[in-house]
Amino acid sequence: MATAATSNAAPARVAETLFRRDMLGPTFGNLASSITGLLLMEKLACEYLLPHTAHQSALWEATLGRPLFTILAGLVVGSAAFWGVGSLMMIPACLHVRKWKIQVNKHMDFKALLSAMPLIVFNHLLGVLIYSVVMVSLLPDSSFDWKNLPSTSTLARDVFVWVSLNEVCFYGVHRFFHENKRAYAAIHKLHHTWTAPVSLVAIYCHPLEHAVANVGPLLVGPMLCQSHAACLAVFLFLGLLHTLAVHSGYWICDDNGMHDEHHRKFNVNFGVLGVMDYVFGTYRLPEGATTHFPFQKSD
Repeated sequence: MATAATSNAAPARVAETLFRRDMLGPTFGNLASSITGLLLMEKLACEYLLPHTAHQSALWEATLGRPLFTILAGLVVGSAAFWGVGSLMMIPACLHVRKWKIQVNKHMDFKALLSAMPLIVFNHLLGVLIYSVVMVSLLPDSSFDWKNLPSTSTLARDVFVWVSLNEVCFYGVHRFFHENKRAYAAIHKLHHTWTAPVSLVAIYCHPLEHAVANVGPLLVGPMLCQSHAACLAVFLFLGLLHTLAVHSGYWICDDNGMHDEHHRKFNVNFGVLGVMDYVFGTYRLPEGATTHFPFQKSD
């Protein structure tokens, strides 16, 4: 009898229990793990990857000039992440795999994806151009010293600022695009034509939105810190992997399904990590989040 009473009193959705009992777990815990994980990846890159590319980077920069070198490097890094990893993340959706799918009753529309491709390609190139112009224009010469990489303490400071400001700025801009009816209708509505997104439609949006909401917030922290260009490239590469994963439609995402739920409901989860959503009461997880990410036991 006690079991039955408990069952009847329980919320209809597992996620609703989370909102009441353990908001800090998936939000501030996600912030801490994101900062720690990014710092670890940056440190590994500085120790084992970037020193081996320093000589070649300096040589190509001297040969091509900094602007052209930055654009070409951005194309290589961005294409490896977006088209390389993004295409791999598309495979389950293309094969209509139901296991691990967040919205199990939704399937990818191949015709819609094909029609979206010209804008996706354009936005990819636009993003590379914006990143390159901003980096060359606003970063000092020391940021392009390929043989002098930042210390661990500098990286820790930079990573904290990057992640925190990206969360704040993206939340603010993204929520504005939803709450301002004219901005939503003219700009952001296009992205939400995909209520069950797949990885490559992460940048299927109005070019103005891509510049202001997707690209801009990622650059605020690095420009403020005057960060090293190579470390910024690592950050942008991992940022692309994140946005591809959270748009994949599968539980390979690193946000507990937050952003997929945003595409399903529109009026929740405006941020990246959930911290700003927690503060302003817009945080929601999709049903089944605790099944696939068991950070706490469900009732």
